[in-house]
Amino acid sequence: MWRLTAPSGWYFYYPGWTLEKGRILETVLLTTNRNAYYEFTGNPGPTHNYRCGTAQRRLGPGVLRWRQRLHHKRWDRWEGRCIQQKAAPPHLSWARPFRTQGSQWGATTSLAQDSPKPITVRLPMGWGAGSGLVGEEASQYHFSILLKNPLFHQNLSSQPCTKMREAKLPSFSNYGLQWCFKQLSKEEFQTFKELLMEKASELAMCSFPWVEVNNANVEHLASLFHEHYKESLAWKISIHIFEKMNLSTLSEKARKEMKKYSLTEIPENSTQRKNDQEPSMKEVPEISQAIEQDGAIAAETKEEGFGDNTRDYKGYVMTKFATELDEYRGFENLASDCPEMQTLLGAFSPDQRGFRPRTVVLHGKSGIGKSTLARSVLLCWAQGELFKGMFSYVFFLHASDMQCMSEGSFAELISRKWPDSQVPMMEIMSQPERLLFVVDGFDDLDFASQDDDTNLCKDWAAKQPMSVLMLSLLRKVLLPESSLMITVRDTGIEKLKSMLTLPRYLFVGGISVEKRIQLLLGHMKDEHQKTQVLHSVVDNHLLLDECQVPVLGSLICEALNLREASGKSLPPTCQTLTGLYATFVFHQLTPRDASRHCLNQEERAILKSLCLMAVQGVWNRKFLFYGDDLGVHRLRESELSALFHTNILLRDRGCDRCYMFPHVSLQEFFAALYYVLEGLETERAPYPMFMENMSLVELQQISSNAHLFQMKRFLFGLMSKEVTGALEVLLGCRVPLAMKQGLLSWISLLGQQASTPAPPDLLDAFHCLFETQDEEFVRLALNSFQAVWLPINRRMDLMVSSFCLQHCQCLQKIRIDVHESFSEDEFTEAQPLIPQGTPIKTLADEGWKSLCFVLSTHPSLRQLDLSGSILNEWAMKTLCIKLRQPTCKIQNLIFKGVQVTLGLRHLWLTLITNRNIKYLNLGNTHLKDADLMMVCEALRHPNCLLESLRLDHCGLTPACCLVISQILVTSISLKSLSLVGNKVANQGIKPLCNALTASQCTLQKLILGNCGLTAADSQDLASALISNQSLTHLCLSSNSLGSEGVNMLCQAIKLPNCGLQRLILNECNLDVAGCGFLAFALMGNKHLTHLSLSMNPVEDGGMNLLCEVLMEPSCHLQDLELVKCHLTAACCKKLSHVITRSKHLKSLDLAVNALGDEGIIALCEGLKHRRASLRRLGLEACGLTSGCCEALASALLCSQRLTSLNLMQNNFSPVGMMKLCPAFAQPTSNLQIIGLWKWQYPTQIRKLLEEVQQLKPQIIIGDSWYSSDEDDRYWWKN
Repeated sequence: MWRLTAPSGWYFYYPGWTLEKGRILETVLLTTNRNAYYEFTGNPGPTHNYRCGTAQRRLGPGVLRWRQRLHHKRWDRWEGRCIQQKAAPPHLSWARPFRTQGSQWGATTSLAQDSPKPITVRLPMGWGAGSGLVGEEASQYHFSILLKNPLFHQNLSSQPCTKMREAKLPSFSNYGLQWCFKQLSKEEFQTFKELLMEKASELAMCSFPWVEVNNANVEHLASLFHEHYKESLAWKISIHIFEKMNLSTLSEKARKEMKKYSLTEIPENSTQRKNDQEPSMKEVPEISQAIEQDGAIAAETKEEGFGDNTRDYKGYVMTKFATELDEYRGFENLASDCPEMQTLLGAFSPDQRGFRPRTVVLHGKSGIGKSTLARSVLLCWAQGELFKGMFSYVFFLHASDMQCMSEGSFAELISRKWPDSQVPMMEIMSQPERLLFVVDGFDDLDFASQDDDTNLCKDWAAKQPMSVLMLSLLRKVLLPESSLMITVRDTGIEKLKSMLTLPRYLFVGGISVEKRIQLLLGHMKDEHQKTQVLHSVVDNHLLLDECQVPVLGSLICEALNLREASGKSLPPTCQTLTGLYATFVFHQLTPRDASRHCLNQEERAILKSLCLMAVQGVWNRKFLFYGDDLGVHRLRESELSALFHTNILLRDRGCDRCYMFPHVSLQEFFAALYYVLEGLETERAPYPMFMENMSLVELQQISSNAHLFQMKRFLFGLMSKEVTGALEVLLGCRVPLAMKQGLLSWISLLGQQASTPAPPDLLDAFHCLFETQDEEFVRLALNSFQAVWLPINRRMDLMVSSFCLQHCQCLQKIRIDVHESFSEDEFTEAQPLIPQGTPIKTLADEGWKSLCFVLSTHPSLRQLDLSGSILNEWAMKTLCIKLRQPTCKIQNLIFKGVQVTLGLRHLWLTLITNRNIKYLNLGNTHLKDADLMMVCEALRHPNCLLESLRLDHCGLTPACCLVISQILVTSISLKSLSLVGNKVANQGIKPLCNALTASQCTLQKLILGNCGLTAADSQDLASALISNQSLTHLCLSSNSLGSEGVNMLCQAIKLPNCGLQRLILNECNLDVAGCGFLAFALMGNKHLTHLSLSMNPVEDGGMNLLCEVLMEPSCHLQDLELVKCHLTAACCKKLSHVITRSKHLKSLDLAVNALGDEGIIALCEGLKHRRASLRRLGLEACGLTSGCCEALASALLCSQRLTSLNLMQNNFSPVGMMKLCPAFAQPTSNLQIIGLWKWQYPTQIRKLLEEVQQLKPQIIIGDSWYSSDEDDRYWWKN
């Protein structure tokens, strides 16, 4: 008989095992209490008696499965020694199968406490001292820390498991002293060392290296203390010196921390340590944090006197949670030595800045394994493998606790978690900093009535509603020093964020592709089924993603099998979630009368009640139901069992009175089904998710709720012809078309905002439309879309976008932000499991090709914007090949900031092949010399008809300008060139200007903003302006030209042969003198019509000079921009005269100048004049108040030509706005665009503005004063 005895005080796993020809077929999880043993007779087998104290349990094959390992034919050796607990035990793999070398199976081996001799344990290949397996047995889960962007994670699924082990840390004394020393200034630290030297005579008995003290830094001095003194003496010496230096605060802090950690001191017989073996540690802001690393306090920390109670509680936790976790699928992969546990090991450790979180959030998809992980945290803590020495007690709190105990104290709640009635509550609560509460299922907590902090509770003994106690705990009002670990679904993160203080987020990912494939194959009965299902799932990335959750993988497999059996299998790309869920759910529904094949009235009522409970739960984020909820909806378990083949509602293991759907997505499916069932009886729905007359604001509020998206998608899917047909058969009646009309209205509203920056609703809408698989429905829904902006972040986004975009018949512009990695082949690890001959269509092969095909064949698409996308060479090559097709009508290509590796070379050939491409923007893309040479060759080609090229911020040097100058001379089509943000000054400007003087140069627009130009470069530019007859637009913004440089330019501009029409001199350090030079140049100039001098110190003096020339009939300037030019009310009288006398000035922008009410009143005198020809006036942020509203209203009534007025960012009161609104509405006012932020005004004023728009539908009131395309106003930006 074998007898394995655990040493006293040890807590670990003993395994059972079965070995056959080098294969480990099974290992069994067995927990032990103090002095317990595991015994069996004969060779180890799968059936043994488990004896622990007085408890006995019969284990059958696979009952308590720990983990399964296959194909380990080679074994490595590892030696270890069984020793007492007081010395740190080696990580003997007690949870691993082993045998002792030299023993035969059936022999008796004893590993007793008094057995000090070494034993040799043979471990499978790849296992080390406490290490896990690698390769095929990698963890199913992956983890990453998310501090800011909770949705961006690092995939660690392929990393091998590694055994958790405690970090070897220096003692508290060392780093505690370091922290104290670092609080001292340089002078104070030197004083400390001098006072320490004075005590040398008192400490002469110690062999202290006094000669090293004077030059020692903080770390070295702390190490000397640590190495040569007992820790208590080191602290006493330091505290004495702090007090002598009058540093009472630091002295008290050190004394407090020393007392707090007094139990961690080394026994008296331990004198010295070697410091050279200890790793360094970064400074943290508190002494207690300075010794915390990798989730544990220093290795010497004990249980703070809680030994007996803590040990008893840990034994209870091990028994309780080991049993629970055996029932959880996949727990065999959640051992303490796997990556997720390794990540949790450091969950509460300080970061690089020394911050130690008190709250850790585990988030991920529903059903991904967060609850299993939370339970395993308690088990691993109880075994001493997680948070060792950090927490004295860890308690598991679930949402069901709130229902089972609606009111009570927090102490009573904790008492329910204790193994018996003798709860040491005072002991538990005496040190709250050593408590960890694991809160599982945040999504199911009810905080509906607790939106404020006024009712929160600080007293753990006070009786309160459970919701108040839980909210108080989360918000750190109750037990603020304690630590929290919270599980939450991704959809609930935003709600949780508002309740937490400085949390750390850990993402719980799903099972790997390899495990998903294994799961799928496990449900198939024959090879044909395996092939068909693999095609359906592997080729449809949405379904493959859903299979990350085991329960959904099983549901999808069952649905695919049902479809295959019925002969209704669809092509892989047409398999939708709604279709599969409908197949599964409708199959589960059993009409009592089998001959009818449809539900009777009573059965439909039961189904509708279930759906109503589901939809109310989704809207209110309630996913855990209680007996009362079933009663309210008149649902009985017996009726549901009779209606469904399987249990649609499952009892929660934590509370017998709690129910839930097998997965949240099933609840969302039934919620969507409710709208269809309700539509059969009435047009009124209690939850107005879709309404024909919904405003954009209401739509945004509804769509901002991410937790509604899946229900919304299912609702669209229920409208598909396939699902509607099956539903009509089940219900025995027709499904009305009114629901489809409501969905169409919602999509058409999105068309009004589809081109705004990355609207999140648009891609969601595309996913919803994809669920319908109804091309005619999609075409009707997207008929009004002319511009769209799509962020592509997931694999399925590409396929969904391709499906929908081909039906946007009026689409003209599209921006796509592609952030998917094309180089990643997720099927590599699963390839051995996929049957030979099964073609694998990866994302890069199908999704991107499909999207490129749609873009290149769309008949109305004219602009493609891929700014900010990440494209490898394959992706760029695939796109360019499609762009070369004769069917491609795209004219504008925008690649700003595109990360493209070696792919630009494919683009240059496209410029030659596709004669439709007129505009190319490569801003913020680093160009190599080879790229410039190729673009030069392409532009020289007669087939290249490119007219505009932007190379902003491309890292060009003056040497590159020589190549570019050749383009200007040889290209017959290029009309516009932008080199903003490149090094053009000095040597670069000369070749460009030489090219401009050439007669072959036909360039019309040149943008050289922020190119480092100075007054010295202005002479070359002036020469080019004199010789070049084609250049009409010149932008020199953000160059320090100064008045001297402007003077040189003006010498050319005033000549009659200079054809310049638009000149941009924003932020050029142009002052009053420069304005004088410009005034002379404008005199008699018939060509220059647009001048922008924004962000220059023009001041009132410069403005007055310009006004003199603007009043002259010979000045033909039409547009003058003077934003932020340091103007005041003093210049407004002359500006008023300009408005009255100038026949040519049509647009004047005076934004961000301190004109005030006085200045505007003066301007209004000019606007009232019948000869005033001004059409656009910009007064944004001019310091206006209600004091000028009466004058402004009067001017608007008199002005016959003013059509655009910008009044944003001014301080108008409601009284002032009530004067302006009637003027806006008057028939005599010709205003068409009014710049106003409506939402900054109260409801009464917003209603007045809406009435104006109702009276004059052509008026636009908003923050878009004018379009960027209007009159080519922002030509240098486009």
